[in-house]
Amino acid sequence: MSAYKYLATRKAFYFMFVGLAAFILYLYFFAGFGKIVTILRGVNPEQYAFFYTLAIAAMLLTNFFWLLSWRAVLNSLSVKISVKNAFLYYWTGYFVDLVVPCETVCGEVTRLVLVQKETKDDYGFIAAGGVTNRIIAYMIVVTGLYVGAGLLFLKSTIPPVVLTVFVFILIGASVYLGFLLYLAFSEHAADRIATIGLSIMKFLRPKKYRSSDLSPEIRESLSSFYVGFKTFREKPRLLTKSFLYLTVSWLFGLTQYVLVFFALGIFKESFAFFIIIYFLAGSLTDVTASFSVGTLEIVLASIFILYGLSPAFSGITAALVRSVTFWSPLIMGYLVVQVFGAKRLLAPRPSEKTEISTKDSTPNS
Repeated sequence: MSAYKYLATRKAFYFMFVGLAAFILYLYFFAGFGKIVTILRGVNPEQYAFFYTLAIAAMLLTNFFWLLSWRAVLNSLSVKISVKNAFLYYWTGYFVDLVVPCETVCGEVTRLVLVQKETKDDYGFIAAGGVTNRIIAYMIVVTGLYVGAGLLFLKSTIPPVVLTVFVFILIGASVYLGFLLYLAFSEHAADRIATIGLSIMKFLRPKKYRSSDLSPEIRESLSSFYVGFKTFREKPRLLTKSFLYLTVSWLFGLTQYVLVFFALGIFKESFAFFIIIYFLAGSLTDVTASFSVGTLEIVLASIFILYGLSPAFSGITAALVRSVTFWSPLIMGYLVVQVFGAKRLLAPRPSEKTEISTKDSTPNS
């Protein structure tokens, strides 16, 4: 398993390197390194340091309120975890989301396993909490994307690459939200998906997955999964706190982009402009993770040019935006995984240590 994780991480960083190389070539041919250096020399260092620090703080608060929302949803299902552990589990899952392009599924599964390991609660309830929180978040995202689409289409000239990417993300996010809602409102949705997944695994690994039927444990978890959604459908007020947390998270997320522009001395852009780039960048990062490196920077730079910035200024701004919204969370998640993941998250608990030592001390028959 460790070798597989190492190989996957290695490939992800390889794609990041290729993406960065592509972005550097873009800057060289379309912006010009000489013009970039000239612009950087004109940036006020005190102003840059102040607003960039605030942007990093806004990034941390964005994710903090997101994890508070996730924890609140879990608490509503009687799955209790502390804020400290929610912090550790969230950032571990977020790091996986940023590295592995699997539409936030891998991060949710990582958090699911970590929470179940601590609480011993049913996987179904924990999964229902995670998916419910994701539904609320994506309702906000899809709404913002449609607003952004309307604002973007009002522009007289739209670069084809920007239009294509935005439409693709809009359709993808809508389909994804529809899939999540299907899980929440259809009693047999999770059962059907699990059955399909088992059939695929049986085809790929027939020796390990011989039975076509779901085990009793899986069926029990699927039942709990649906009961969790039923709880929120019958008592939607339980989601009020989560909705408020995610709204605050959204506001801080939007603020990151504003503060980055302020750091470079750009104060003229409209609120509509920031709405567009926030939802576009966030959605593309969710979908493509490490594959977004390079591609998203070029797309953002193209949008900035559309709104009147010079190619050189656009390239610098795109790089700075991504340093706050992608690279800083990636580093943060990596540190959490390295410092806490290996030593605390994966270490046996006291009861498990006692059980292991008891087995070790038992003489062989």
